[in-house]
Amino acid sequence: MLLAVCRQQEKGVSGQGKKLLLVCSSGGHFLQMYSLLDPLWKNYSRVWVSFKKADTTSMLKDEHAYWGYYPTNRNLPNLLRNAALAWKILRRERPDVVISTGAGIGVPFLLLAGLFKARSIYIESFARKNDLSLTGKLVYNFVDNFFVQSEILDKRYSKAVFKGTIY
Repeated sequence: MLLAVCRQQEKGVSGQGKKLLLVCSSGGHFLQMYSLLDPLWKNYSRVWVSFKKADTTSMLKDEHAYWGYYPTNRNLPNLLRNAALAWKILRRERPDVVISTGAGIGVPFLLLAGLFKARSIYIESFARKNDLSLTGKLVYNFVDNFFVQSEILDKRYSKAVFKGTIY
């Protein structure tokens, strides 16, 4: 199961004082990430980055959160704004691990994570069964761990790891 593998990956960063930076778009990407709060993230210091929308503002009201710029789908100005935001947040928060379920907002955070000595983990969307998302394609060669939720993707991409689904 994907949850067990995520727990194993975090052994190197477990313990008090370790910080996770959880980066995702609102909507389905956020719901996948948020569904891991109780089984995985609750015992860690964590910071969220998402879009300021109804779902995220209500569900993250008691969490430390930053708000990114949207839309991100093939929007170069917002990619640049989010890259500047990523630099600022990574410099300020100094997370041990950056984890993203996508979409576009995750790209600059995952690409810059290594400069701040943070591990990077990408979890491809549950909806992606046959091919990687644009975000997945952009970060594939740069992240430390690349999880997919489809056996087809596991077979197509050598770096991909399939250990089940989040749901």
